[in-house]
Amino acid sequence: MDRVSDMLAKVPPPGPNSVGCAKCCVFFASTGVAFLSFIGILLKRQPVYMVGIHDPAKAAKECFAAAWIYTSIVCVSIFVLVYDRFNNQRPTTTTTSNLPRAPLGVVPEYGAINYKNEL
Repeated sequence: MDRVSDMLAKVPPPGPNSVGCAKCCVFFASTGVAFLSFIGILLKRQPVYMVGIHDPAKAAKECFAAAWIYTSIVCVSIFVLVYDRFNNQRPTTTTTSNLPRAPLGVVPEYGAINYKNEL
């Protein structure tokens, strides 16, 4: 058990790339859950409409199992999104309050690189 906690301590927090991936996974995995559940219900209740399946009960059970796997992917992705929302450790962007300002009344020449550089 100690090795597992050591391994989990080394895992970096999710970054901006994993958040984008989590949003994409939530969308596609939830559509997979809906589609597989629909096919599983169709196989269970009306197998006549599904052509070429020899054992509809087994196929329905496998569809529901795959839907549960996609449900776990949705849950993990939502966890990553919630974790990122509450533990946002990304650096903040530069705002205008962080930029150097020229002294009042001093306007740089046109084409100057900054207020201290004169052409």
